[in-house]
Amino acid sequence: PGAWNDFVDRFLGLVYHVIQHTADARSFPLTPEDTEDLAAQVLLEIVEKDYAVLRNFRGESSLASYLTVIARRTCVNEMARRMQSQAVNSKAQS
Repeated sequence: PGAWNDFVDRFLGLVYHVIQHTADARSFPLTPEDTEDLAAQVLLEIVEKDYAVLRNFRGESSLASYLTVIARRTCVNEMARRMQSQAVNSKAQS
């Protein structure tokens, strides 16, 4: 537990930065709650399957760069899912 807390303390700011930058680059508005949800999703992806994402880290880049890619991918996938859901809801209401 202590190692996980240290990990989160060290990299959570990076995750938040990547989420905000990704949303800004795609003109996707995020509420503070959306940002927290996305950050939680990124952390969940890291711990899924007994930290498989971290075990797959090969050291060919810095850990921060590796986590940036994971956070960006998670954020883009979630934004696409939300946009698709909004489009479906808009069609259903028409």
